[in-house]
Amino acid sequence: MSSVLFRQANVLDVKNRDIKKNTDVLVKDGVITAIAGHIAEAADQVVDAAGLYLAPGAIDMHVHTSWDGTAISEDMDEMYGPFQAFLRSVQTVESTLKGGVTTIRDVGAPVDLAYETALAVQKGWIKGSRVIPCGSAIQSIYGHVPSIGTIANTKDELLVAIRQKKKLCVKNAIKCQWIKIMDTGGAAGLEDIGPSMYDQEQLQFIVHEAHRLHMKVAVHAVSIEGIIECIKAGIDTIEHGPDIPDEYLDMMKEKNLTLVPTLGIYKILSESADSLPAFIVERSAMVTRQQRDTFARAMKRGVRIALGTDAGSPNWGPHPVAFKEMLVMEDYGMSREDVIASGTITAAEVLGMADEIGSIDIGKRADLLLLSGNPYEDLHVFTDGLIRVYKDGDPF
Repeated sequence: MSSVLFRQANVLDVKNRDIKKNTDVLVKDGVITAIAGHIAEAADQVVDAAGLYLAPGAIDMHVHTSWDGTAISEDMDEMYGPFQAFLRSVQTVESTLKGGVTTIRDVGAPVDLAYETALAVQKGWIKGSRVIPCGSAIQSIYGHVPSIGTIANTKDELLVAIRQKKKLCVKNAIKCQWIKIMDTGGAAGLEDIGPSMYDQEQLQFIVHEAHRLHMKVAVHAVSIEGIIECIKAGIDTIEHGPDIPDEYLDMMKEKNLTLVPTLGIYKILSESADSLPAFIVERSAMVTRQQRDTFARAMKRGVRIALGTDAGSPNWGPHPVAFKEMLVMEDYGMSREDVIASGTITAAEVLGMADEIGSIDIGKRADLLLLSGNPYEDLHVFTDGLIRVYKDGDPF
């Protein structure tokens, strides 16, 4: 049995938006076993954390591990193929963990390769962030980024696609099971943003079949038409969701749905006139204007918001970008306390993993960040003041 004792840390209590000062935290075999003012028990390793801060590892709900954050992603998929995409995915999870993001949800990669990345991390074949894979995104024949898609147009095809994802979850021992669908076009795609690609009956069928198989559903939705249809169907997480009327924000709250807004990527794309086609810049500028308004109204109406970044998308830069996203969320009006919660305990709750990760509590995995300063005072501490990352109690 290996053990680590953190001495006299200032521990972030993300549930209560508070700090437990001068607190000892004991970890045994990767699990937090004790939290107290003083722990007398001996440990294999003692970390002097006096004056330092201990935070839970960050969770990013919207990542593309096979993209590198520089090129137009679909061009890269087609040019280099799935084997190199997998190698990029391996590199991504390592750099993401090193940067302090201990769990990620991959919401679309070529040929379902994220299942293999997740398994490789679980088996210890590679070192990296914990991966919750959605597989390739289910979409219609005119969908968004088909290079990371599974094409399914009819109800029968949707049934097969969902069950294929279930099979891959079982085969690769994935306990936290999600699928992703594309329901509208995107700012960086050649297709129209406009209509919902699936009708209401199909969307309800997707939700029913996924939930019946104990899976949850994420949806790429950018147009108001598509977003409304997805909220009505009860899809678990609305990804991007820039333009949501108040009545449908209220419906999201009533149905316990979650907004994963991915604010930063559209802001970056809207500022990229020197390197991207004009139509991408113009669409992204429109989305950014909508997001500022919807994000403010969603917070005011108490809609649950979880941090997601679209990491890997063009011009976003190298993984991870979760802490860049936090700065945009703060700039758009969310308190630092709520921003941090959105990327820790809230994300864990949405994943269905709040009993394992997302906060520093007895019985949870020791996914921890040792920081030089207080992130409740300055979010830059997550990058500028990151001293050490621990995943399951192991330093990285």
